[in-house]
Amino acid sequence: MLVDTQQRLDAWGHWVRAGGVALGCKAVDLGVGGTVSLPMCSDDAALQVDSAVARLKNRDPEMGRVLVMAYLSQLSLTKIAKHSGLGSRERCRYLLGAAEAWVDAVLHVAQN
Repeated sequence: MLVDTQQRLDAWGHWVRAGGVALGCKAVDLGVGGTVSLPMCSDDAALQVDSAVARLKNRDPEMGRVLVMAYLSQLSLTKIAKHSGLGSRERCRYLLGAAEAWVDAVLHVAQN
């Protein structure tokens, strides 16, 4: 299911930003009575996603770039459109959706 893959991509993004190590925590304390949950991602699961993203970047560099900007840099579609030179927000939305679907298919095939 694509929502699962989006969650895996989100967790992968946190994993990469954390230095590629298991996060080992379920939440970050904000101090004044609150916490923020972080997506959990094992090293093995993150490496599966990382491999799929690497394959995507080789196959379609434009889709790979949009996916990385969305999940690693955490940029909005508007900022992705501006910084990537791809033109419109709608084009970036299309490319991101296609990239997510491609990664979803690769991960699905890897599981079977």
